[in-house]
Amino acid sequence: MSNKKAIAMLLLALMMLIAACGSGKNNAQDSSSSSAGSSPSGSSATSSAPAETIELRMTWWGSDARHEKTLKVIELFEQKNPGIKITPEYSGFDGYFDKLNTQIAAGNAPDLIQMGGNIREYIDKNALLDLSPYVGNVLNLEDFSEGLLKKATVDNKFYGVTLGVSTFGLLYNATMFEKAGVPLPSENWTYEDFKNAAVTISRKLGPGHYGTYDLSSGNNTSGLSTFLLSNGKELYRDGDRRFDRQDMIDWFTLWDDMRKAGAVTPPDVMVANPPGEIDKSLIVQGKVAIQAAAASQIYGFQELTQDKLGLLVFPVGSKGSGHVTPDPGQYMTGYAKTEHPEAVAKFINFMVNDPDAALILGNDRGVPPSGKIRDLLAAQSTPTDKVLYDFVSTVSRIASDVDYQQFPLDNELLKLYQVTGEKIAFGAQSIDAAVDEFMTEIDKLIVKAKAQ
Repeated sequence: MSNKKAIAMLLLALMMLIAACGSGKNNAQDSSSSSAGSSPSGSSATSSAPAETIELRMTWWGSDARHEKTLKVIELFEQKNPGIKITPEYSGFDGYFDKLNTQIAAGNAPDLIQMGGNIREYIDKNALLDLSPYVGNVLNLEDFSEGLLKKATVDNKFYGVTLGVSTFGLLYNATMFEKAGVPLPSENWTYEDFKNAAVTISRKLGPGHYGTYDLSSGNNTSGLSTFLLSNGKELYRDGDRRFDRQDMIDWFTLWDDMRKAGAVTPPDVMVANPPGEIDKSLIVQGKVAIQAAAASQIYGFQELTQDKLGLLVFPVGSKGSGHVTPDPGQYMTGYAKTEHPEAVAKFINFMVNDPDAALILGNDRGVPPSGKIRDLLAAQSTPTDKVLYDFVSTVSRIASDVDYQQFPLDNELLKLYQVTGEKIAFGAQSIDAAVDEFMTEIDKLIVKAKAQ
């Protein structure tokens, strides 16, 4: 055999050997991947990720601080669940439900949806995912009280997991009270006390400072609801309103008197600096002393100011306190048309039960509903935590025993209330005319709700 022929045969043998080795390596990889894919959940972290990534969209409202915390939790979830990707869609509260309604109507709402006390409205629209099939396996709710679960259960179907127990109250700037020499109110203060404190703060601190935001012209009806209940009335119950025209006259007159005394933010100032937008609120700038807020929001506000903030109960009326027992403030829900319901349930479970997620979220959306998570956070409590916990305890103690009922078309009511208050504040309508229009329109909403 010639040298050239021998070399050629040797090269051919080497090529065949390399090909065989390469084929063996690929077969080994395929075998390993197949084995990892068939392993049960909870196997080694070195298992291969699913070949196809599940993509979810998630929407919520809140402050910049809440956005940052929620984004960190999403990132942590994706690290622990490499087969699931979540695209965030977050915003402030203004316009949140308008956008969501448009998405639902178009059939393309996000897979994960943060809800408020108006969750029943969206259950009735058949817009939310029934999570019942995942409770007990994907979704662990053993550490939740039965009362919290009932709030999101309709016709034996479960639609939303409570993110935090909270209540509405009056967020106040204690530093402004101190500068103005106004003593902090007790839990028994009256609406006259409230008015006097707001007027005094405005006068003592001078132009550009106001005792309170205008609770009669914002997109928050907590002030009105509490005022009505403290006087033996209610906003809504069993398919009808439980207040009359004079109640609304009294409410708007209270705020009109304070506005004329310079104790309330002028309407143009309020529009430019809405209290619901934490980073725009004048309370963190030391220019407004009081505003209505969900108690858990104190974290977002306190992070933006060196002033000391606190929480006050609403004033008492002729029938005592208008507060109701603390309730779930927000829920995490799924979209009824999501293509990945189990992945949705998996993220919700992570959000409320994972210790690492809990340490990131803290009490931003309220006092955590899980006892184990509360114990975890209590061990690392801050002064702001104590303010929130003490306030929730106070409200629980003084609250009326009324079982509060949410207005069925809450979003539309909020718009009507805000428009009515702004018409009065800007001087576009008298209180009498605006209230007449309000009563007509709210009765139309009730008729509309009954027809749905």
